[in-house]
Amino acid sequence: MLAGAIDCGGTKVLAALVDEKGTIYAPCCASLPTGDKSRYFADSVALLRESCRTHGFPFESLSRVGVSIPGMTDGADRVLGSPSAGWGEFSVFPLLRPLFPDSEIDIRLENDVNACALAERRFADAGDDFIWLTVSTGIGGAVVSGGRLLRGATSCAGEIGHVKVEFDVPALCGCGGKGCLEAHASGTAIGRESRMAGTGEDAAACATEALSGNAAARRIWHRAGMYIGRALAAVSCAVNPSAVYVGGGVARSLSLLLPGIREAFSQEVLPQCSAVEILPSRLGYNASLLGAAALCFPMPEVGENRID
Repeated sequence: MLAGAIDCGGTKVLAALVDEKGTIYAPCCASLPTGDKSRYFADSVALLRESCRTHGFPFESLSRVGVSIPGMTDGADRVLGSPSAGWGEFSVFPLLRPLFPDSEIDIRLENDVNACALAERRFADAGDDFIWLTVSTGIGGAVVSGGRLLRGATSCAGEIGHVKVEFDVPALCGCGGKGCLEAHASGTAIGRESRMAGTGEDAAACATEALSGNAAARRIWHRAGMYIGRALAAVSCAVNPSAVYVGGGVARSLSLLLPGIREAFSQEVLPQCSAVEILPSRLGYNASLLGAAALCFPMPEVGENRID
């Protein structure tokens, strides 16, 4: 069975067909402006239509489509807000359904990081109890416990980027708060610290310097890792995961973050909750696209390996 998958990003959209094993067919990608939501989703579906045409699969034969959204959702029909896309709260289905031949097509919607966590479980044997952390321009998270994605009372569980990690000199966060993990360990934060230290204009340049042995750059990455480890220790005491999977652009430099993560985590986590592996996501660049696809397929039962 093939499902349609659309990874809606704040700057780009990726659409493809995906099968039950997580094989991606005919991916199509484009940079789409988000200001006009109707146009944005129409162009996103046009990419999926192009993917079907390229693969020789009839667009009208699609029975399920998964959509990952760069913002908070209720897991059903509503986007609750997306700062990166500049969206407030709105219903997605009235924009999407008229774009398909079958107005009753099964469309599934999810926050992109939640979707990544579901994909890690569905396609990469992640297990039943884990945290999925994305470290990129911002920081996002998702929690799977007992095989289920934790949503919370207002569908906002897993916002690890807004756990407070700095109290002495807290930086202002985009959420309006101070001292959030995102404000101190995201790619944006690392870039800010790097410019101040003269080790590069952004996180990527700082990583290059650190890998070449620049001590100041290495300290920036170690400090960012310490903040991440502090946040993960707090969350681990609450949900007791067996693993943390790290994705996102900054995760490509996970080796620079890990010493600080492990140092702070071991210092601050409850010993009984300390048996946690910290690993890179196995899904790479396509995690959110596969997350959209994972919405369309059954999840493994608790204690069961992935469905092949």
